[in-house]
Formats: sequence, C-alpha cells, structure tokens
Amino acid sequence: MFSSLFRYPEVYKQIIQALAANGKGLGRNELLAMMDIEGSGSFSSKLDELEACGFIRSYRAFGKESYGMLYQLIDPFTIFCLLFLPDKPKDENFWLNQIDTPKINVWSGFAFERICMMHEEQMLKALGITGVLTYLCSWSCKADSEKGVQGSQIDMLIVRKDQVINLLEMKFSAGPYTIDKSMEEDLLRKRSDFIKVTGTRSSVHLTMVTPYGIVKNMYAGDIQSEITAEDLFQ
Repeated sequence: MFSSLFRYPEVYKQIIQALAANGKGLGRNELLAMMDIEGSGSFSSKLDELEACGFIRSYRAFGKESYGMLYQLIDPFTIFCLLFLPDKPKDENFWLNQIDTPKINVWSGFAFERICMMHEEQMLKALGITGVLTYLCSWSCKADSEKGVQGSQIDMLIVRKDQVINLLEMKFSAGPYTIDKSMEEDLLRKRSDFIKVTGTRSSVHLTMVTPYGIVKNMYAGDIQSEITAEDLFQ
C-alpha cells in the first residue's frame, strides 16, 4: 500500500511504526530521535503527506498552543494490520478464535477512540455546538501531592469559545455502558486535576462517548452529555 502511494516508502513506514508504538502521539523531535535521523523540510513534508492521506492526525495539547504539534496514528486499517498481522495467520479460524480475548478487547477500545477522533463534526452536532468556535486537544499531568493533584491523562477535550470545555471519556462496549463507583471516581479525579492544574475558569462538562449510551444509575449523575455511535455516523 505504501509503495503504491509514495515513491520512497521506507521513511513513511518508519514514521507509522514509531507512532504505532506510542498510542498517545509524538512530537516531531521525538519522532526524529526514535528514528535516529536528522530533521529537514523533507521530513515535515512527509508528515503533512501522511496526514493528508488520513494515516495520522496532528493536534496540540491544552495550554501548549504555541508549541509544536503532536502526531498520532489514526488509520484503522493500518493499526489493525500492525497489531494482528505482523505474521501471516496460519489458523483458518484465526479471527473467531480471537473473539473476547484480552487482545481483542484492548484493540476494540483503541479502535473506538480512533473512530471518535475521525468524527469531530458529528460530535459537535450531537452536542448542539456546531455554531460555536471550538478546537480539539488532549491534556495530561503528573501527580503532585502538595497541590492535591493525583495525575491524569485526558485523550480528548473540546475547548469552546462559549467558556465551556467538554471532557470526553470514550468507552467501547457491546451494550449500554455501565459506570461504576471506580469509574465515577476516575472521571471526577480527571476533572479536578484539570481544573486545579490549568486554573481554567471555563465550566468543565463530563461527556461520555459510547456505542450505545450509558446506563442511568447512581454513578452516572455527573455526566452532563452523551454521544453514541448513532451520532458519530449520522
């Protein structure tokens, strides 16, 4: 596939493999260090070409808009091939035998996150904010006991001009997703860490993105909005 798209495919494949090993994404300098090559305008062009072809996306971390871009592998077919097909399967029932294994369950969640990232417009429509200026980003922080920060990783934030930030939690499940006590505590920790560390004055809304919606139970009361697979594919 890469040979058909690019005249000299090896560097493109190296970029893809480096990003595949770092699911949250890498900056340009981190990529260069991993690949052990010198930076150049040609390398930047290759990143642009991979993004134009839909293999990767570029984004910024919250609060670091003036810094360099992060790059992340998002093409579902490429991710699947790198995970499941490094060696040609010899079992004719390979896929059936993989169903409900830990490997498949991890990949399902990972793939669902990528699908969400590829449907920004549909998510904005589901939230009723298509007329509001927005941008998507990620955020993370390390634990700091002195400041009461436990440490968090947020894969997607929708930062809105109307002084609201949607903190998106993307979860794959085969049916309606059930939030338990542990999950509720995790979501509240992320929101608390984000507000403490960034000092944002915007309202931070918890938003669940799942295939079939969430079960309305005692732990779902802090969820202020939902997005489902039906919304993503409208």
